[in-house]
Amino acid sequence: MHLRTLNDGIVASSRRLAAALLAGLGLLASGCGSDSKEGNEAADSPSGCVGGALEADLEAPPLSGPGVDPGTGEVRPRPDGSSYVVSTTYGIPRSGDDVRERYLQYFGAIQEQLASQPGLVALQLGLSASCGSGRTLAVWESSEAMYDFVMSPAHLAAMDAADELLEPGYGVTHWETADPEEISFAEGARRIKAASAR
Repeated sequence: MHLRTLNDGIVASSRRLAAALLAGLGLLASGCGSDSKEGNEAADSPSGCVGGALEADLEAPPLSGPGVDPGTGEVRPRPDGSSYVVSTTYGIPRSGDDVRERYLQYFGAIQEQLASQPGLVALQLGLSASCGSGRTLAVWESSEAMYDFVMSPAHLAAMDAADELLEPGYGVTHWETADPEEISFAEGARRIKAASAR
């Protein structure tokens, strides 16, 4: 059964990432304000695998969502030139079958929430096989739209479980921008690094 949503591209992108995460988790032995646990990298995380440094092998489909220009793959600028709110996350799932199962349950609930979330302009998900890490990049119409998602039951449940599901060193931050160059995983990694230095 196919659920009709406003953001079918986001659902398809999320499904591809979920499949990749499952494959990556099976191979690994180890694994909104401006929050970061960057200073507490897990001892068993692969060297150099931190939220503030973009993984060399990060694989990500293009941005998808209702605000993406299909010709350029970039978020359409607002007619009035105002800013979007961009949020990004980074994490390495902990190892273990129980953790994998719970992680995918939370991921599925969040995927459903995002598929019809008002105010979501674009989404991009990325995976690094060498680090076993995942990244998200979301573009929102406003801070209010982002916080509506952050405070949704699916997201609150995932936030409550983050320490149990993710290795230390996970990070999350957000910023405002009208510059398409600042809507990228590279910019997200830079901002996670800056947030962790505070």
